[in-house]
Amino acid sequence: MKFYKIPFIWLLLPFILGIVSHELIPINFSHSFYLLIFFSSTLTFIFFNKKVKFNFIVILIFISICFFLAGQTIMSLENNNNIKNAPLENFENCNYIGSIKELSITQSGYIKCIIQSKKEPSNQSKTYKRLLFIKLDNNKTNLTENSTIIFNCKFEKIRNLGYPGEFDSEFYWKNKGINEIAFIPICNIKLIKKGNTSIFTPTYLRNKLLEILKSVLTGQELALANALILGERNLLTNDTTQQFSNTGAMHILAVSGLHIGILLQILLKFLQPFQKLISKNKATILSLFILWIYAITTGFSASVVRSVIMFSLISLGSIRGKKNSELNALAFSALLILSWKPIFIYDVGFQLSYTAMLGIYLFYPFLKTVIVSRNKIIQLITEGTMIGIAAQITTLPLTLYYFHQFPNYFILTNIALMGFSFIILLLGLLLFCFYWIPLIKFMLGFILQKTMSLMLTIVSYLSNLPFATANGFSFSKFMILCLYIIIILLFISIVYKKIKLLYIVLINATIISILIFQNRVENNIQSFKYTHSTFKIIKSCSTNYFLFPSYSRNSNKSKRIIKDFTNLHPGKSVLIPTERLSHY
Repeated sequence: MKFYKIPFIWLLLPFILGIVSHELIPINFSHSFYLLIFFSSTLTFIFFNKKVKFNFIVILIFISICFFLAGQTIMSLENNNNIKNAPLENFENCNYIGSIKELSITQSGYIKCIIQSKKEPSNQSKTYKRLLFIKLDNNKTNLTENSTIIFNCKFEKIRNLGYPGEFDSEFYWKNKGINEIAFIPICNIKLIKKGNTSIFTPTYLRNKLLEILKSVLTGQELALANALILGERNLLTNDTTQQFSNTGAMHILAVSGLHIGILLQILLKFLQPFQKLISKNKATILSLFILWIYAITTGFSASVVRSVIMFSLISLGSIRGKKNSELNALAFSALLILSWKPIFIYDVGFQLSYTAMLGIYLFYPFLKTVIVSRNKIIQLITEGTMIGIAAQITTLPLTLYYFHQFPNYFILTNIALMGFSFIILLLGLLLFCFYWIPLIKFMLGFILQKTMSLMLTIVSYLSNLPFATANGFSFSKFMILCLYIIIILLFISIVYKKIKLLYIVLINATIISILIFQNRVENNIQSFKYTHSTFKIIKSCSTNYFLFPSYSRNSNKSKRIIKDFTNLHPGKSVLIPTERLSHY
């Protein structure tokens, strides 16, 4: 592999370093901007002045500095914008006026909103982003995105509870410019102005397509279709999401490269019979146009934008008769997305999405040659399995760091669910096209419902198999860095056939594996206590005691605490009402 042919990799690395280093060495926006102008001007002068002799290494250093400063500058600008979203002083029974920027209805009957608001009455020009959960009396609401509302509540700062294994909600929402939250009933909301309901808005399109799905699907089949086709996971129950997580199939629930690639192939196959009316190049451009409409409809998530940009670059390159490097297209899409939203670098989905694609492009070309079969079906299954293994190689450190667990049957899941995404997307597109014909709508809906039901049954079965997951992994950032160094060295040893380097990689991988499993055993058998104002956790060897008030034992919050804790500290879970706390 000739790395000089993928220049965007070398531009992306210092750019990311500039973004990340801003947290450790923050440079003032004006200072970083002026430094960027200085180095850019110097680089331009050196490059275009024929009288000045320059060295390639010097040019590379200047370019790296420029992109490092660009990352610092963009991140500094992002932080300046987030300062405007700092919390107002909290007062009880305050009225606020705000605009709904994002809206979704959760499985538990809440409207989850991101509100851009200010205190009312107020002449302030500043607005503040807040997270608002509105309790519905029923499943119907006239609130939409971009609606303007007046509401009465008390906002609280988003804080972590602090128990071991907890998902860092405070950091997650902070990176979205949000650090306040409130829960209020729908009766405390007054709609002033309804949001734009034009047919050209993403919300309108998404809601209309969801209505079509609701007309033929119910239950978790509807929730799964909503996730796979429209990219909305809010209807999925915690149990269903956990089952997909346990089997290593979470990537199926996210509209990403897999879905976009399948959708592009479906569109190209659909337009293929019309070659007399539309040329191949025009069919490709039309397909890309539909992909971008689909990206807008699904809410422009980072994974969808990344995939659409990447496939657009590759497809447009093929039109020009040039074979673009997939790695180059991947790096360029990351550069564009991070230039738009540098805070995405801390998004778990963004990290997993890019590392998965990186693993596929790096390791799959070598893995697919390991097993070759003349049988097309066996070869198809083998290639799909190797794609899953390639993605797992590069996502493994992040999976263990964030989720503290590893799906042992991910290869079996990959084989069992192979083809489901293609079938479901195809059926969904056909349903959207022919829903106005009752008979076809009924037939497609019936097939889609049965397909979803079968998929859920397979995932549930695999999730409940013995030893479906290995829990208890506790990682430091330094350990992640070490693992990725080993992965990079492994790739270099395979590409350049360096046997001695491969031995070094295997020795270091063995040492780190021993340290990882030693730490996992310690997480399983250690004993300690954690006390919170509303609950208590006691770990005694391999048994975890959770003490909750009786009224909250079955709440979503309690289930989340138990799940998060047992992922980090595996063991038998015993729930005890706090009324019996005096006995312990």
